[in-house]
Amino acid sequence: MRRAALRMARAEEAVADKRRLLGIPIDPALDPYLTGLIGAESSMLTTTIGDIVAKRTATSTSFAALFVRYFHELGLRPGDRIAVGSSGSFPGILLAVLSACAETGVEPVLITSLGASEYGANIEGLSNAEMMAICRDAGVLPYMPAAISPGADGDQGISSLYRLEPSDDLARYARRTARSLHVPFIGGESFEASFLSHLEVYEKAGPIRAFVNIGGADVNIGIGQASLTRKPGLSLPSARNSRAQPAKQPGAAGTATPEGDFVDAGEGLLGYYLARGVPIIHFLNIKGLAIQSGIAVDGNPKAPIPFGVTHTPKKPAWPLVLGLLLAGAALAIRKPLG
Repeated sequence: MRRAALRMARAEEAVADKRRLLGIPIDPALDPYLTGLIGAESSMLTTTIGDIVAKRTATSTSFAALFVRYFHELGLRPGDRIAVGSSGSFPGILLAVLSACAETGVEPVLITSLGASEYGANIEGLSNAEMMAICRDAGVLPYMPAAISPGADGDQGISSLYRLEPSDDLARYARRTARSLHVPFIGGESFEASFLSHLEVYEKAGPIRAFVNIGGADVNIGIGQASLTRKPGLSLPSARNSRAQPAKQPGAAGTATPEGDFVDAGEGLLGYYLARGVPIIHFLNIKGLAIQSGIAVDGNPKAPIPFGVTHTPKKPAWPLVLGLLLAGAALAIRKPLG
């Protein structure tokens, strides 16, 4: 955990150094710890509104340690593959999962979209994919995306935020960035086509042991009601949310995979993998997840790893709890009236 946190700190320093070299100033009012990971409010890559406090909280290196804990809880071993789907909204969390992978030997198969909410990785030259290239060139993180997609509504790269009319500037920037980094560009003429292109990249990589979502990309979180209610952090499959792979049903709403399997793309890749017995790690409600894990909200990114991260919460032994309740009830019954 400590090594992952230290590696993430080095990754942040690499990004900050490159940002200064590019002549892109770091505003201490927005980024008081000068991480270099806080973007602009408005830019060509901005797709939705964002919370500046959540963005700063996401730069905490304790999140790299939290990923190590999650990997341990899942029993992941060196060489195990995880699928990672990330928007550009929380570059700090992207560096956190990659730092955890580098220290544990878990292999990330990562697709990033370049659209980002306010104050995310939304500056030209400092998109998610370009930050990964910066960290690779600095010798801090050895990873590059398996593919790049545009993001925005339906992953089509069309954004209307801060614009009088919708623009495809984001889609064109994503294509240029993919070419310059020699990374495949994926995206389709529809949300369903984009979902299938993402799924194909992951499935070709081999068995996937967990799916990690970062941010709110439609392809990853889905476009249905479930996208608004999924709890943050680690979720294990259960009999309620896992099911046998359904057969294709002619005329039903949904999408068929190249293998002929019928899936509901509206549930997103989070729903797809969870329904097939694959654990998911969901990073969207960053402040809530920080509080849940004992990580300071809007604190020093390099603060010591909190106890809530280093120690896995243990569920109480129900026989013991039941015994204590029964004992308490017996005492209450025996207590004299009045």
